[in-house]
Amino acid sequence: MAWFLRLSRFATAHAVYSQEKPNSCGPSCLIMTNFKLKKGLMFAGLAASANVSVVPVVGSYLGNTLSQASLDYAVKTEPVVYDIYAKQAGLASYDGTAYSDCAFFPKVLAELGLGQWEAFWAGQAGVAQAAIDAVKKGAPVIILISWGGGGAHFVCIDDIFEVLGTTYAAVCDPGDGELHIVTLKPGANFDYVAGDAPISASVGEHYTYPAGQTGTANGWIVRRKQ
Repeated sequence: MAWFLRLSRFATAHAVYSQEKPNSCGPSCLIMTNFKLKKGLMFAGLAASANVSVVPVVGSYLGNTLSQASLDYAVKTEPVVYDIYAKQAGLASYDGTAYSDCAFFPKVLAELGLGQWEAFWAGQAGVAQAAIDAVKKGAPVIILISWGGGGAHFVCIDDIFEVLGTTYAAVCDPGDGELHIVTLKPGANFDYVAGDAPISASVGEHYTYPAGQTGTANGWIVRRKQ
């Protein structure tokens, strides 16, 4: 398991979790969602910017205590999330080697103490607006990307930016442990170019996408109920 601190061109900082197993992207997004909601200021004492990407934070942590306590919490959370997912999916166990189903994600998030969630079918043309609306209300969302060459992948969006009439999403990708800034157009497909070089400098072992790898959000979004 690996956490990375990623800085965006909008002067925000994002904690991104890199998945351990080939098919653990879904649970990895659950881990990120749980972590961002409960300990969203993980690197506030270390980040170059005072603007840390932002979702409601439960508890108050300052200075060195913040980063160490948050990291300890993150490490302990991984097996907990796996166990809860296995229970909700009716599996004897889950270790990230099998594909996950977002239909079970809301119950996992609720059991983690994050309130009520739903797996909502927005349709390909509706995902962008659904993500904008949900994140602006204060919680990350999880969306499912269908790759152009086959297969699918879950990613987590934790911030939305509007600059000069253009809307951007901060996509925390457990596949490569990177932050990707993606343009969103309400009413149009959410296209994702994972192979684009991200802005951050990579440190540590993680997967790298082939140049130009692309996909499109297939219509499913996991969001918190309001």
